[in-house]
Amino acid sequence: MVEESRPAVLEELIEEQLQYLKGVGPEPDLGGLEEEVLKSVLGAFQVVEALVDAAPGAPHLVHDPVAIRLGLVDSPTGPPVQASADADDPITAAVYDLERRFSIACSPAATDGTEFVRRFECRSMVEHVLVVAVPEGTSRAAMTAHARSAFALADDLSAVVYATESGNNSVVLTYAESHRMLDPTSGWIETSSESGDDPLEIALGRYLEQSDPQWSQIQGLVVADVLGGIDADVVTIVQETKRALESTNPRLEHKKDARIFVLGCENSVFVDWARRVQGGTATGDDMIEEIRSLIENKS
Repeated sequence: MVEESRPAVLEELIEEQLQYLKGVGPEPDLGGLEEEVLKSVLGAFQVVEALVDAAPGAPHLVHDPVAIRLGLVDSPTGPPVQASADADDPITAAVYDLERRFSIACSPAATDGTEFVRRFECRSMVEHVLVVAVPEGTSRAAMTAHARSAFALADDLSAVVYATESGNNSVVLTYAESHRMLDPTSGWIETSSESGDDPLEIALGRYLEQSDPQWSQIQGLVVADVLGGIDADVVTIVQETKRALESTNPRLEHKKDARIFVLGCENSVFVDWARRVQGGTATGDDMIEEIRSLIENKS
């Protein structure tokens, strides 16, 4: 390779790597590079990756709150994409079926000016999910970049679902799954590169099930049994605590007094406190007052 051409090649490869990291281009081809040049390119790539990770990804221009506030772009609340009522439309059919199953409210989503088609916004008591149609073969990186923009625009958005028009391939992205995270022990945690191969109804249904209240299980709880199991546990803990205290010899006066108080109380006193706190009939302040009263009576 001619010496003068190295800077140009390096600059071109850096630009390709930057586009790749942003999810808008293919991975650079490093084949055929001389060993010395390859070493320089890989070193430059490390600097590029560090700079890309140095700050949160900027939202898409049409999602940028500052650009919207300044009037540089229209707010993405234009005419909603009209959802087809045709049963042959896979995305519409899947969303309406999930709406019936989980008692959620689904409505057509407003356009946002990007190449991805926002189809539905689905809301429940705790979830706000955006359903987006993407072309076949869309990369996970491109979906992640779009999701970051969607989360930047809507504070209450809990997930974005990307599905192909056929509804056969879809992936659910939460806020955490759309951003790289730094683990103190292992470094950067990469987002998954898998594009998802579950049908829309299964992928979104699985996500909604996580927050769907299981009323039948709650109604089946027997409160008396739950509270009744506390007695034995408290007695065991009290006995172990007292045995540990018996082997201690505190030097400070307040610790001596505390030791004498605990060893002098009947186990039933602690059981009664635990049951009342667990049952919601007594607070921590109530316990403090009762302890103060017991101490005064013993003295």
